[in-house]
Amino acid sequence: MSELKKVLLLGDSRRQGYEPYVREKLQGRAEVYGPADNGRWAGYTLNSLRFWLNEFPTPDVVHWNCGLWDLGDDYHIGRPFSTAEEYESAVERTVIVLRKIFPGVKIIFATIMPVGAEDTTGIRAYNDIIRKVAERNGIPVDDLFGLMWDKMVTYDRGDGLHLNVEGNNMAADQVVSAIEQYL
Repeated sequence: MSELKKVLLLGDSRRQGYEPYVREKLQGRAEVYGPADNGRWAGYTLNSLRFWLNEFPTPDVVHWNCGLWDLGDDYHIGRPFSTAEEYESAVERTVIVLRKIFPGVKIIFATIMPVGAEDTTGIRAYNDIIRKVAERNGIPVDDLFGLMWDKMVTYDRGDGLHLNVEGNNMAADQVVSAIEQYL
């Protein structure tokens, strides 16, 4: 019997929500792991790789899902936490770092899922950045935004941000589908 492929899930608290379901759905086919820490914004995840990667086996596949924190204006200064340029740079550097440390690793980017608010202009703009960086680097994109854009009201756990059990299951199904091609 061949050794199970190793899948690293990176991302914010939404990743933490669907991760157990991905692990369960890939049981017996892949070893799935991710940091206990919330990946927060793309730059935080990028910086934290040097700590997190020491905790895990070498991944065959990395599924990356960061961006919602980057869009937040948490200090009410009239701009996102990470400007579009900062976000693009962090996403691009993540690719460089992962490929440098793990030559041959398969990377999958996921788009940022919507929130309960109806205005998705910022999310769509940052998703365009994800797609642009992915295209430049030959990386597939798992469109979680497309999956959830009209379903957040139904699958929101009540905070306008995180998914309930059914929503996490639905997201996990799509994440598994994106990963399966590399198993």
